[in-house]
Amino acid sequence: MNLEVGTVFRWDNFPAHRFGGESKARWFICLGFSGIFAQVAIVYLSTTTTQLQHFGTSGTRRNHSHFIFKTNQHPIFEEDCAIDFDERPYPVNEAKFKSSQKDIIIKGQLNEDTMRMIYKQFLRSKPLSVMELIDIHNSWIFRLNRPLVPEDFGHR
Repeated sequence: MNLEVGTVFRWDNFPAHRFGGESKARWFICLGFSGIFAQVAIVYLSTTTTQLQHFGTSGTRRNHSHFIFKTNQHPIFEEDCAIDFDERPYPVNEAKFKSSQKDIIIKGQLNEDTMRMIYKQFLRSKPLSVMELIDIHNSWIFRLNRPLVPEDFGHR
């Protein structure tokens, strides 16, 4: 399985649930990977939710920074869903990810503009540590195979 930054996939029987008690299928976006000098190889995954009512005016996440993927604009998703930028992404051990490949179905790839928007939103929301943001940023830069420029660090 070739997992890249921006890959959207469904993980059936996802074992590390945060809410509720049962393992269930979850949809994820690959944000990036830990650096080459990390002691443990990590894959950073952000999940999506179809429970859009939580982002409404009386919902529990009404003040959360989020983006809604509409299926007419992002057909790789089967239902309209949201990514919550105030919700911490999952740091998953790469070995655990690889051992679960039988439960993982690749759905497609988000485009560069969408991934830039996602990175910038996580940068503003601050659920990730500086090191995690650097790992994700470097994953993105290496994917593009281009040199770093001042704009990559927020300088103009």
